[in-house]
Amino acid sequence: MIRRSIHRLDTALLAATFALACSTDAAPPKRAPTTSSTTTKVERSSARAVDLGSAVYRPAALSAAGSVAGNVKLDGPAPPDTATIAVDQPVCGTTPEPSIATTKNGVSNAIVWIAGVKTGKDLPVEKRTELSSEKCALDPRVQAVVVGTAVNVFNEDRLIHKLVFIRGAHDTLTKMPFFNSGQVVPSERVATKPGIVEVRCAVHPWMRGYIAVFGHPYFAVTDANGRFSIDSLPPGPYTMMVWHEGMTSPIAQHIQIAPNGTAKVDLTIQVGR
Repeated sequence: MIRRSIHRLDTALLAATFALACSTDAAPPKRAPTTSSTTTKVERSSARAVDLGSAVYRPAALSAAGSVAGNVKLDGPAPPDTATIAVDQPVCGTTPEPSIATTKNGVSNAIVWIAGVKTGKDLPVEKRTELSSEKCALDPRVQAVVVGTAVNVFNEDRLIHKLVFIRGAHDTLTKMPFFNSGQVVPSERVATKPGIVEVRCAVHPWMRGYIAVFGHPYFAVTDANGRFSIDSLPPGPYTMMVWHEGMTSPIAQHIQIAPNGTAKVDLTIQVGR
């Protein structure tokens, strides 16, 4: 694990250096695939229609601040997945990663954010994230970043993958072909403006991931037990939004942030119904 982390860091640094010298996303050289694959059309998703807002955000000094924390649960059991693995089973296995991961305590991978916030804490200084493919699954499946974040995409499979990054109904941001394990492609095209970017593999259609891009720093993704927290909010009333893969639209919750206080919010959502 340590060797892999060091190797990934070195590879990412080389990729970032290469990206500075090129105006387009890097594309690895073609090599022969190790197993057979079938190309499948990438499906549309309701995620691309989710509005994350586009108001201009300005950092400001905070004389007082509060936070919101809570838990997101499912209303009833998770609906069954219908995706199947039909190709490259020696590498991919026979059962896709579930789209909904839940425990008795809550559901992971729900995106939580504050709508319409225009001023507050500083934006993060580090604007770089990672996405990797391993055993025909994307990790992390769901993540959230700010506008301007660079994305390093790693491939850990000795398979042909063709990742497609889509925002909105028809806005294909970039396509990344991979042909061998250990390849990395850096991109600055993915997080250029707010919105949920859906990631699909055109060869393995059950592979999917989501990158939520925000113009402000007030967002979170629920952990394995459905927990989330958002800190350093200026006091006042807000609308908090929650979306999970499989929902046609986010749900809204009105909250009140008190100086030096924490608003507690527990929500129950319906997914895929």
